[in-house]
Amino acid sequence: MSQERMVNLAFVAAALLVWFLSAHLFAGLFDLIRPEWDAGIIGREFRLSNLLGVSAGIVGGIALWRNEKLFQFAHEVAGELRKVTWPSIAETRLLTTVVMVTTVLVSLCLWVFDSLISVVTRFIYRI
Repeated sequence: MSQERMVNLAFVAAALLVWFLSAHLFAGLFDLIRPEWDAGIIGREFRLSNLLGVSAGIVGGIALWRNEKLFQFAHEVAGELRKVTWPSIAETRLLTTVVMVTTVLVSLCLWVFDSLISVVTRFIYRI
């Protein structure tokens, strides 16, 4: 995938996120102010809050895409991501197993130390 396509897909994903979040925000606001304002436009599922969310997503996506600094930054990030050496599936599985085993061992050590300290403090308080 080319760097230009990666950047454009990132902006599309950002626009979809703006759409999703703003549609829920508008729906919540309509529920607080006047629930009858959030009437169904196309059927019962596509409401005014969805239309406002779509509009905010389109406007927000275009505004993000037209921002020169953000566009340049996105290209720089995509360029740096091309230089990353990504681990293979086998390496990822091995390292995940190492992390899980280490977590269990450290948890057991903390449990043992906590139990010992608990026994010692109970003994001291009895004296």
